[in-house]
Amino acid sequence: MHASVLKYFVEVARCGSVRKASERLFVAASAVNRQILKLEEELGCELFDRLPAGLRLNPAGERLLRHAQETLQQYQLVRTEIDALRGERSGEVKVAAMDSFFEELLPATLEEFLQVFPAATYSLAAVQPMAVPPMVLAGEADLGLCFLHRLPAGVDVVARARLPLGVVMPPGHPMAALDEVPLDECARYPFLRSGTQPVIDAALSPAFAAFWEAMTPAATCNSTPLLKRLIRAGRGVSCFSKIAFMQELARGELVWRPFALPAVNALQVGVLLPSQRSVPGVCRDFAERMARRLAQLERAASAL
Repeated sequence: MHASVLKYFVEVARCGSVRKASERLFVAASAVNRQILKLEEELGCELFDRLPAGLRLNPAGERLLRHAQETLQQYQLVRTEIDALRGERSGEVKVAAMDSFFEELLPATLEEFLQVFPAATYSLAAVQPMAVPPMVLAGEADLGLCFLHRLPAGVDVVARARLPLGVVMPPGHPMAALDEVPLDECARYPFLRSGTQPVIDAALSPAFAAFWEAMTPAATCNSTPLLKRLIRAGRGVSCFSKIAFMQELARGELVWRPFALPAVNALQVGVLLPSQRSVPGVCRDFAERMARRLAQLERAASAL
């Protein structure tokens, strides 16, 4: 089966919809649907249950999905090796990262990388922090960037930095005068939440998990730029690492204070790679460059 057909199948399985898959693939929905039907005809069975709410893999489809993911991973690896034999610097870099990395660190690394690997292609997904390790483990991403806590077997940390969660607020906010922010003090003020899911595992800090569940947020938004604007406007405070706010903190536009929670203050972020499968060399090079920039960011953050 051709690699593009398997790619269409995997994307439809992920999205649960031919239309949504076609939008992500930049391919006409009719072409995607035609390839899925052709694949089912070739195998002699349906791969999806057609439901009113969309498509759902049946047992045959689930088995094919595992095969397709493994095949595409190996195919990409072979492509990279062939490119290396031809002397070309190409391949695909698949990254899953929490949203904070998309503000400065990841774009800067990508711009640098494009100068060295202009033929490489990129797949970059902004997801909740706890979703990153499972994506690396499942092969949906070859490289992950997230908080480090209770990582699953099969995922290696190749770089780490102490950049914990804290409270971001405008200058002059009452909590800006504190060295550390107690949770009960933070709960007194409007809170802007970056998503509905907790940003860290409840096992790391049960107190923080209880705070997160008990709060009634003034707003919930997964757009960091919009949250920055709301914080600057005094609409509330939020919970972030310094990663996404380096420029604003350096200019004095915003203030960051740690929580009065030792476990949260010891939290690290890191670069993840899979340990149980090979990834293209271009991904390892990208990870090394991310590691160098992460170390630089850690030093800069400590001075703010």
